[in-house]
Amino acid sequence: MENLKNYFLFFLFLVSTMSFAQKIVVTGKISTKEGIPLPGAIILEKGTTNGVQTDFNGEFSIDVSEDAILEISFIGFKSQEIKASTQPMEIVLEEDVSRLEEVIVTGYSTQKKSRVTGAAENLEVDAVKTAARGALQENLQGNVSGVQVVASSGQPGATPNVRIRGVGSFEGSAPLYVIDGLQTRSASTIASLNPDDIESFTVLKDAAATSIYGVRGSNGVIVITTKSGLKGGVKVSYGVQSGFSYATAAQRFKPLSTEEFGELMTEGVINAGLADNQTDALTYLTDRGFNPDISTDWYDLNTRTALYQQHTLSIGGGAEKTQFLLSGGYFNQDGVILSSDFERMNGRLRVDHQFNDRIEATVFVTYNKTITNDRPSGGRFANPVRSIYRIRPDISPFNDDGTYNFTFNSTHNPLAQAEEVIQRDIRHTVLASANVRYKITNDLTFESLINMNQTFEDEFERRPAGFGDARPLGEGFQDSNFLFNWLFRNLLRYNKTWDDHNLTAFLGYEFQKTRNKLTELETQNIPDGFTDLANGTVPTVASTSKFISGLNSAFINAEYAYGNKYLLSASLRRDGSSEFSDDNKYGVFWSVGIGWNIAKEKFMDNQSVFDDLKFRASYGVNGNDGLGGVFNLFSVNNYNEAPGIIFSSLGNPDLVWEKNKPLNIGLDYALFNRRISGSIDWYNRETVDLLRGQPVSALNGDTTLSENIGSMENTGIELTLTTRNIVSPDGEGFSWTTSANFTANKNEVTKLSRDNEPIEGATSIIAVGEDINTFYLPLYAGVDPANGNALWYTDGTRTEVTSNYNNAEQAIVGKATPDFYAGFRSTMQYKNFTLDFLLYTSWGGLLYDTWARFTNSDGSRRLSTTGNINRGTYERRWQQPGDVTDVPRFVYGNTQSGLSSQSSSRFIYDGSYIRLRDVTLSYDLDSSLLDYLKLDRAQIFLKGNNLWTYIKDDRLERDPEAGLDGRLNQEIPIAKTFFIGLNVTF
Repeated sequence: MENLKNYFLFFLFLVSTMSFAQKIVVTGKISTKEGIPLPGAIILEKGTTNGVQTDFNGEFSIDVSEDAILEISFIGFKSQEIKASTQPMEIVLEEDVSRLEEVIVTGYSTQKKSRVTGAAENLEVDAVKTAARGALQENLQGNVSGVQVVASSGQPGATPNVRIRGVGSFEGSAPLYVIDGLQTRSASTIASLNPDDIESFTVLKDAAATSIYGVRGSNGVIVITTKSGLKGGVKVSYGVQSGFSYATAAQRFKPLSTEEFGELMTEGVINAGLADNQTDALTYLTDRGFNPDISTDWYDLNTRTALYQQHTLSIGGGAEKTQFLLSGGYFNQDGVILSSDFERMNGRLRVDHQFNDRIEATVFVTYNKTITNDRPSGGRFANPVRSIYRIRPDISPFNDDGTYNFTFNSTHNPLAQAEEVIQRDIRHTVLASANVRYKITNDLTFESLINMNQTFEDEFERRPAGFGDARPLGEGFQDSNFLFNWLFRNLLRYNKTWDDHNLTAFLGYEFQKTRNKLTELETQNIPDGFTDLANGTVPTVASTSKFISGLNSAFINAEYAYGNKYLLSASLRRDGSSEFSDDNKYGVFWSVGIGWNIAKEKFMDNQSVFDDLKFRASYGVNGNDGLGGVFNLFSVNNYNEAPGIIFSSLGNPDLVWEKNKPLNIGLDYALFNRRISGSIDWYNRETVDLLRGQPVSALNGDTTLSENIGSMENTGIELTLTTRNIVSPDGEGFSWTTSANFTANKNEVTKLSRDNEPIEGATSIIAVGEDINTFYLPLYAGVDPANGNALWYTDGTRTEVTSNYNNAEQAIVGKATPDFYAGFRSTMQYKNFTLDFLLYTSWGGLLYDTWARFTNSDGSRRLSTTGNINRGTYERRWQQPGDVTDVPRFVYGNTQSGLSSQSSSRFIYDGSYIRLRDVTLSYDLDSSLLDYLKLDRAQIFLKGNNLWTYIKDDRLERDPEAGLDGRLNQEIPIAKTFFIGLNVTF
């Protein structure tokens, strides 16, 4: 019993000794050898999870045990271990050149930029985090060379068109997106991501970078990696943004007022010989419904100042072997058009764990939900943008008793539509991944990855019975799409260094499968006031369909470096796709790349100009299966109330892979102690066996047949340049950095089937020697100064003119593809203030206003309720003999010009513009205030998007940012946005 008592007392002594072990407070500052503070450096008490980060001034304070060892680390610098001290510590970190270098993430591997033989470029992640844009892809515009991004609609959350090094296919020219190994072509999946979760954003452009993706790499690859937790104490980061938007409409964009419209119409009545003076002309008009006492501003009624807010929250940290990151986000942006908005919610958990020296794993799961309320577009009567420019200003949206007026626009009152019509898209997306890595030897590692994308999309539309498209019964539509996409991959990695040699390689097998199940429901006779389709009494559509596709792949990649001077890379991949027949199911794709780090040669040792100079070149073949040749040949149809089998589509067993053959030659450089750096790339991208649906006789049971129809070529040059114009020696003074990128791409169709027969459309043509987006229209020759009649050239020679539209032949007008596009960013810093702005330009491409033949009616529409006239007609119309202008005489009931059937180059515009994309003014709180607030870092900023736009063509009355095909389609206008934000970490 006495011994038990002694043991108990000894145990209490040990506990009390541990409980009251002396703690000390360690303070200090971490900086570079030049004295520049390092904010965000990690200080960790060795062997524990106790850690902090330095504040904006590189200072820290941490409570540790008296005999503690501190582990100091910062990205790009060598880590240190230092014994804790009660005296203020001045810690200087040394740059680690091997880690400081920019890293390129290819999706299958991570490489130092000096070792890359292909064309790849990183997007600065800060450009993503603070942008008030619903789709991540929008942030590529003006920031990355070789990437053309066009947001043709101002609908919040709308995904822009993205093309890397031009249009390379008729069927699916969008790039492949890779998110932590998950491969998808769905732009909506990318738009659903939380921007604060992004760790890196890399664009792969040439064969050396993309051929490892085989069939999916032909149009470029965008690789996104997400954040992980860091070793050390738990860190919490919160960001909030709030602001407002309004349409980027200049005065010339606004429709005519009643006074202006009346002036035009009375002139038109006189020109038509229906009246001799303005008084009689006005009487003629009022007798036919014109009301000069009503002046409705349809623009103001249908647009609004739209509110915007965004919140992000992350909690992360971990110990030596386990790190975690839990994050969430909320985004809400109203559109500038009534009843349009976008809402996004995100949640994500990632865990990294090292089981032992050989085995480690990463697991993450992400849930994203988006809700989009949008409005009809294009030529639909319910399109509010159409209503803004087409409805006469002398028509009131309300009756005298305050009810809605439905006597115009085929009962499509845009205000009633905004209030009563529902057009909503809800998307739920779950992304999940598990990755296990086993270190077999120091040189050999095995990796196994499985990830999946499960998306459920619900598109719902409800139209009332009393007005609009669904009168008189009312109707509802519900389309559901359940998508399940999964990928399984096994990789064997090898990395060996001996003497001056280094060899890295990986061998892999990959299997992907995609399943889609579509459900379509439609019901009519739904009473107003009820939303659900169950309230309809006349079901009209109920159908389901399934689509399954798969890809089976084996691949190998190897990279060799000698002395980090001479580089060689090669890849080989064999894909099997379910989109082709058994005879053509498999395709082999490959690439070879070389590099020469000239700056590392001995003959460069005694020069002080070049810090880096690397030549690189690559060539290879990758593919595209965007349009397969195997279809469901038969389907079931209703035949006299009985099911019957009918022939529904043609298959083409002779269809082969579309192949892309890119050649790239590039030079990377850095000069004068890296004060100037950048790259130059020239590329030639040939695409052969182009896939396209070709028209065939309906006697075959179908009207289209998939064929390999020809070839096209994209040739271009890319330039990037970064200059450190002013460098503050201590980090406290003024500094100024600029960066620019420039891309010029030429597209040319080089071969077509059927003896190079051109493919003609109503307003376009695909022809050998021309750009794929070429306009083909009767050529407008202007106005006869003597009488004000419109003139057209009789043919493409432009030698003879005619005043009879029917005598004008279609001819090639020009291309929608811009001659070049470029971005310029300037960043200035002084103490804790930073001012940053981004300019973007697209220059040389043409635009075609699809609907201008209605608003440029020259009086032909008389007093149609949708007969308002564009402002250009009002300001530039011919009025008397001798007038030199491009707008004909305005004649009430005109038949010589202004008819909606008279498409011509009159409605072609120069699409060149310059836009101030972003301006940001930020302030990082001082260390003394951070200490008082118990924060590690805090930043407040004011930002504006799309603040100014220069439009070269004075005739253009719409926003110049149209689709890649250059067609203006009465879309929601691009918005200016102003907002304030706050980011804090503690």
